Amino acid sequence: MARSSKPVNPGSASALDRMKYEIAGELGIADRVRSQGWATMTSADCGRVGGQMVRRMIEQYESGLSGTTTQATSGTLTAQYDANKQP
Repeated sequence: MARSSKPVNPGSASALDRMKYEIAGELGIADRVRSQGWATMTSADCGRVGGQMVRRMIEQYESGLSGTTTQATSGTLTAQYDANKQP
């Protein structure tokens, strides 16, 4: 069976985009992404961004399990605007 490209939670797409641009800024490639777009980025740059995104999502999940926040994720825009956050 083919995998669907639709996100499981449609509201998470904007949060993931914010995280992607935030990490690109931290890696120093945000200006290039904004001016040229993601299609022109090298696979190495995209891999760095994707790897950091996965690392942050794992940290956020683990801190949610333990009920604590970590220094790296507590101040990020993604943590503040998490689409999955329950009121």
